[in-house]
Amino acid sequence: MKRYKLFVILSTFFLFIMIGIVYSNMQSQLADQILQAQGMSMEARIVKPKKTMTIASFLKWIKKEFPKESIQMQFKSKEDKNQVLIWSQNRDLNYFPVSSGRFFSEDDFKGQVTIAAVSPSSAAAQIKTQGNTYLIANGQYYSVVGSLKAVPYQSSKAYYLTTGVKQETGQSRINHFTLYVDASSQTIGKIASHLKSETYWPDFVKRGRQRRLTLLMPEALLILFLLGVGVLLMGLIAWLTWKETDLSHVKGDLLPNLLLNRSGRFIVFMVLEAFASYFLLVWKAYYSNQSILGLLLLGTVVVELAVYVGMMVYMYRKGKQADD
Repeated sequence: MKRYKLFVILSTFFLFIMIGIVYSNMQSQLADQILQAQGMSMEARIVKPKKTMTIASFLKWIKKEFPKESIQMQFKSKEDKNQVLIWSQNRDLNYFPVSSGRFFSEDDFKGQVTIAAVSPSSAAAQIKTQGNTYLIANGQYYSVVGSLKAVPYQSSKAYYLTTGVKQETGQSRINHFTLYVDASSQTIGKIASHLKSETYWPDFVKRGRQRRLTLLMPEALLILFLLGVGVLLMGLIAWLTWKETDLSHVKGDLLPNLLLNRSGRFIVFMVLEAFASYFLLVWKAYYSNQSILGLLLLGTVVVELAVYVGMMVYMYRKGKQADD
């Protein structure tokens, strides 16, 4: 009997691990999908500035108000639909898919020289001289440091320029651009308020949300299947616990105490297993939001313990009726 209970306890632990791994795969798919498409996350929002301040003045305000915040901003020109100015703070942009060269780093935004990166279908004029490639825009020449990969189902003619407080692109008026901000929702709200704008969902975020169910349905169904297996395991261990107690021939008022004692130990094991699996998963797997993993494991524990307690109460009442 004890061997069967040990098997169920170990199976429950592996079940927690499996649920965590499947959820990690779900988050990885979403992250890859969004980052490859736009270089931004699902937190990104559109801000349409009404102020006429320069980009440089705006960035000075950002650095003063949010010095430690991880922020990426894309300024999409209203006049040149293919031009995108990039700026970031406390964030590595190496997730932009590059086929050759490199994408921008934070140091590029601090300098005085504006540099460029181009998409594979970019319509911007380019020239090559002495082994270097230069992009021509608005009568200016910009050194091209990298070319982006073609992303499936994404067609873009955009070209990207750095911007910053000291750069020539920073002198443009911010109301000539549509601003895409990737930061915390609280920070985005403050930025929109400062620029006298509402916030809007980017199309790629809308599509990403709509496609979540279809793209991730297999993983979601697998989590439900694993939860169903967990429910069956709880039913099995409840039956084993009851059977073990019944074989002890304990009757009367001692029976509930014995059941509570054995069930209490099992519940403690379950909680410890959930904590152990959480820390192991966070250590070894990818999660963009660890709190959701915690809630998922907590929900699994609650459902399984509810089934276990329900089964114990049912069998206790059934056994009591049989004795009466």
